[in-house]
Amino acid sequence: MRRKLMLLSALTLASGFAGLAAQPPVYKLLYSPPVSANLGYMYGIIEVAPNVFSVLSTWESNTFGPSVFTITSAGTVKPIYSLPPYTLTSNMVQDTNGRLYVPALLNPTGGAAYESIDLAGAAQQYPFPGLWNSGSESGKFTFLHEFTAAEGVPNGNANMVLGADGNFYSLANQPQQGSNPIFIFRVTPGGAYSRLLTFPAFPGHAQLPLVAASDGNLYGSFSAGGTNNTGEIYQAALSGQLQFVANFPATGMSDPWTLMQAADGNLYGTTNYNQIFRYDLTTHELIMVYQLDPGGAQGKCACILIEGMDGILYGLAPYGGTYPGYGTVFSLDIGLPKPNPTVSGLYPASGPVGKVVALWGNYLLSATSVTFNGTPAAKVAVTSIQSVHATVPAGATSGPVTVTTANGTFTTTANFTVQ
Repeated sequence: MRRKLMLLSALTLASGFAGLAAQPPVYKLLYSPPVSANLGYMYGIIEVAPNVFSVLSTWESNTFGPSVFTITSAGTVKPIYSLPPYTLTSNMVQDTNGRLYVPALLNPTGGAAYESIDLAGAAQQYPFPGLWNSGSESGKFTFLHEFTAAEGVPNGNANMVLGADGNFYSLANQPQQGSNPIFIFRVTPGGAYSRLLTFPAFPGHAQLPLVAASDGNLYGSFSAGGTNNTGEIYQAALSGQLQFVANFPATGMSDPWTLMQAADGNLYGTTNYNQIFRYDLTTHELIMVYQLDPGGAQGKCACILIEGMDGILYGLAPYGGTYPGYGTVFSLDIGLPKPNPTVSGLYPASGPVGKVVALWGNYLLSATSVTFNGTPAAKVAVTSIQSVHATVPAGATSGPVTVTTANGTFTTTANFTVQ
């Protein structure tokens, strides 16, 4: 059997309180959906405008399907779109055109589709022929790589990250082999496949997501294993070296599930026991940042975390809350600074006056200006937290591109060439 890998688009492509900021963590419950909301369990969150977040909730029944709604940092909720009953999905991304894409399995009739949703709730549906796939507004699909049986099976729940070398990385396994080894694979933008490394053992689940960190390495976690068999964090160099860099303690904090990197350069994650932790990439210190209410009123983790443009962590707890079983949306202010913008790529890297250039990076919401070697762009459009479109202005010369947001300024090291 051959399995196929595609991309959503070419650019849809991140114990104790010692060492934290002086202020104590501030938890705020933003929303706990009542049963009457028919929203189900929440599994995806994206900041789509400063202090405004899009959330995906999943619900499989003969009456209600998954839903997309927005919520502000003040807790104001607005329904956006509901998928058909019996639809299965657990993922949502935002493309550089600003639209949300939700891959969905359409049950009980079968088939699969991408729901393309704008922030006003208008939607279009595009069918796709496989698990790893991509679509475009034209409805066409492009396979990046077709897996053979010898290459293994990509993990259908794994994320794909863009490494510092410009290649894509994700997790897979080899079910044909008795030990069913887990490994990290690499796919180049041209579709060439290779295996980065194979884990020697996996005493617990290899949890998701994989993180492409600012130090150029990949990071992930195992829910068990390590010195105390309570979990561990690993580092995978893009050259193929693997090392386990942090062990969870014997008591107090265990079973890590989620992982992300904040703009302060540190990794943050959650455990299956309501703990939020930090791993410092410089000191290698692993500490607990916050313990959610064990009774579940604040929600039950493992939780999904992102960092907002205001520097506050926002999270989804899939269980617990005011109405036990339906989870929470919450914020946690641990004193992180507001994140400065970053740009990792220009697409295209050259072009004439009038060409629309996509700046790809992070924390780009509220971009107020873009300059090409000092000349202001003719037009600037913020399309997502990771992308800004800027039009090359008359009089522009070849050189670096600078983007400015409410939080700061970033200038690329690579030049844009004006043709």
